[in-house]
Amino acid sequence: MARYPDSRRSGDIEATPDTPTLIPTNPRVKAILWLLVAAMAVLVMIGMFASDVL
Repeated sequence: MARYPDSRRSGDIEATPDTPTLIPTNPRVKAILWLLVAAMAVLVMIGMFASDVL
């Protein structure tokens, strides 16, 4: 019940989702997170090549 504290709202006003729901469903946030993951993977590979691990 904590997720929907007031279920008696009128139907004409659309409820905005809370922040923990909004962040993972935002396409821009998803794209930024995937970009960070890809950049970290590239940096790890460069580091491994530079240290002769690969």
